[in-house]
Amino acid sequence: MPIWYAVHGKRILYIFCDAAVAAVSYAIALCIAAYPDMCAIVSMDHRTGIALMVIAYCASLYFFKIYRIIWKYFNVRDMCRLAAANATGFCVFTAMMLATGSSYSPPAAVLALFFNGFFTGAYRTLVRGIGADAELPGGDGADAAIDAVKGTAEEKRILIAGAGDAGSMLLAEYAKRGLERCVVGFVDDDRAKIGKMLNGKMVFSSTGGVNDVIRNKKITEVVIAMPSVGAAAINRIIADVRREHPRLLVKTLPSFTRIFEKSLLPDLRELGIADLLGREEFGIDVQAIQNHFTGATVLVTGAGGSIGSELCRQLLKFNIRRLIAVGRGEFSIYTLAKSLQEHMYYLESETEIVYRIADVKDRGMLNLIFGRYRPDIVFHAAAHKHVPLMEFNEIEAIQNNVIGSFNVFEVALANHARECVLISTDKAVHPVNVMGATKRAAELMARYYFEKGLTTSIVRFGNVIGSRGSVIPLFREQIEKGGPVTVTHPEVTRYFMSIPEASILVINAAAYSKGGEVFVLDMGKQYRVADIARNLIRFYGYEPDRDIKIEYTGLRPGEKLYEELFYPKENLVKTQNEKIYILNAAGESYSRDGIERWLSEEYPRLYECDSRGARRLLNKLVPEFENGSDVEEYGPNPRLVN
Repeated sequence: MPIWYAVHGKRILYIFCDAAVAAVSYAIALCIAAYPDMCAIVSMDHRTGIALMVIAYCASLYFFKIYRIIWKYFNVRDMCRLAAANATGFCVFTAMMLATGSSYSPPAAVLALFFNGFFTGAYRTLVRGIGADAELPGGDGADAAIDAVKGTAEEKRILIAGAGDAGSMLLAEYAKRGLERCVVGFVDDDRAKIGKMLNGKMVFSSTGGVNDVIRNKKITEVVIAMPSVGAAAINRIIADVRREHPRLLVKTLPSFTRIFEKSLLPDLRELGIADLLGREEFGIDVQAIQNHFTGATVLVTGAGGSIGSELCRQLLKFNIRRLIAVGRGEFSIYTLAKSLQEHMYYLESETEIVYRIADVKDRGMLNLIFGRYRPDIVFHAAAHKHVPLMEFNEIEAIQNNVIGSFNVFEVALANHARECVLISTDKAVHPVNVMGATKRAAELMARYYFEKGLTTSIVRFGNVIGSRGSVIPLFREQIEKGGPVTVTHPEVTRYFMSIPEASILVINAAAYSKGGEVFVLDMGKQYRVADIARNLIRFYGYEPDRDIKIEYTGLRPGEKLYEELFYPKENLVKTQNEKIYILNAAGESYSRDGIERWLSEEYPRLYECDSRGARRLLNKLVPEFENGSDVEEYGPNPRLVN
């Protein structure tokens, strides 16, 4: 965490109060230590001692981050930090007095330590009682975040499933923010805990009795705080709740949240299909990420998208100095800004966030943003990703995915960015559609700029659950309308990974990058999309084929029956994280001369091409692309959705 941080607004008053407490405490301590010979105290000059006392204690409080704590919602850990800061102030004061040869009274110094500890803690406790500290880093926006969070919680009655470490930490977080009254209690399968109190809240029953508790206590929200248990246990709790309370809000924590020492509340999210797939627990290399990102300025393109926005949220956990969120959709960036405002409140982060509306196709605008903010690390997530739609918009796909990537790498190199990470896809492997081919071309651009001196890396992964344009939101919409749920083919399979999981692994991979790597994420196993549809129908409390029908509609243009992602084992190199591999055959089909020739000779003809011509042009850059030259120019578009 950075040593220096800004203290502003009402928090400046804390510095003045602490300075006054230090001065008065030392004066009182001197009087008590000299009693009854008060004349000796009056006759000596203690101005140097008082000044050093104020400097030592205020500096210690600052460097222990005491002025970053939201004292309206402090907890025991915060008071322990305050005590440690006061003890350090005593040591610093003693060292300064001895170093300057000033008149030093050990009894007075010890008494001043106790007085400082008591008074600095006492008036902060008073602040909590009267609610005087409403200002957070970020000013009025942060105040609005508090009001929003507390306002929405006024009518909540929350039941936490899991009275272990995660459940206890969640309760502490609610209490820290004045929302403890919203938590009614716990359920837990540990019989030794049933009937006991955890931090003032009752453990009512096992998870098997969750519906009785929901009815009797008028619960409005269930939070599953069991990040380390398997999907079977979570599915059982969900099934029990959905059977009798199909519309009750259920939230859960991703499995990786327990590795952070920060607030768990930002990671709470409404339960989704990702929690039902049984993806195995995983870890990340927190130390490597901290070492790589702490104090850095990070720019994310496509920041309003599913992956881009989650990258922004996850990056805030790692003490970056500045986040530049770049996107071309004003509403998506506005939505991101609202989300990150609340996220910043929970994390108590000092990161500066800059939101910029820009299109990656506009190199001039990108150059202006890069030149002004000088990012150290760039995550290039902006891309068109909808496979069937890009089959009929070849020129736009090339312009956005290929030339947009070229622009990002070009301005990153020109403005001395430390590194640039391209977010790619499994569809770039032996591409059979325009989208996959353009992403493979973007990978070639990354390799080209690596040879030109920019530290680039590529991270490939498959489908993410719940992203814009993915099948899960469509299934939800169809179920909520009463069906039918449409699936392209009964045997179609896909890799699926949750958005938070994919994003945190991308960040972890970037921390390992030395330049030129193609990282491949372990997507686990492939899932039959038809099975996911059935699970989601059951998730809503219905029975597939009885309450809601499943219809098969046929593969769409450019769609594969299965995804290729993994390669022969001899081509994969393990990293420190078992979920992240490095691909050895990264230079396949790469030619620097070919890229330069394509940029100078082929690309200028892009807007003269019809659909066939655009595909042939793309094929010259990506020879393995099956270019589908029999496509009809401006013909009717086949079905673009299931």
